[in-house]
Amino acid sequence: MNQQEAVEFLQENHEKMEFIINSLHKEEIVQHHIVKAWTIKDIIAHLASWNKELRKSFDLILEKKDVWFRTKREHEFNKIQVTIRKSKSLEDVIDEWQISFSQLIERIKQLSEEEWIFDSGFKWKSGPSITIKSLFGYRYLGFGHEGGHAWQIEDYFESDRCACRVY
Repeated sequence: MNQQEAVEFLQENHEKMEFIINSLHKEEIVQHHIVKAWTIKDIIAHLASWNKELRKSFDLILEKKDVWFRTKREHEFNKIQVTIRKSKSLEDVIDEWQISFSQLIERIKQLSEEEWIFDSGFKWKSGPSITIKSLFGYRYLGFGHEGGHAWQIEDYFESDRCACRVY
């Protein structure tokens, strides 16, 4: 996947998440627990934190430094980041998510082809070298990160777990 393909893929997944969020009422976003104890607001907070973390990892890779999520479990990071944003308003969390996404896309567009494929000197557990490009091979439930969470939310509202509505 080249940079332009990655940007388009991320934008498609982001638009799917935006569509889902815009189709819900505020109460649904803050009250329904979609992923274990996480509400949709928590999922959005999680996405904002990962958009920021990915952007930070670009510089680490280009400086031949390891990315922490290569060897450590993300569970604690996710828990901390969602907890930090619990007291924020839904509007603030959505704004942070939108801004973090825009900044991630802009940073990708600024990279040269050499930076996109630059080998950090570290390897993923599965073997391939860590490059910025390799960060975008990740799939969540068969989708990109945001698309996977959009699918979870959509599935929740269409399933028997939620007698609330189907949009």
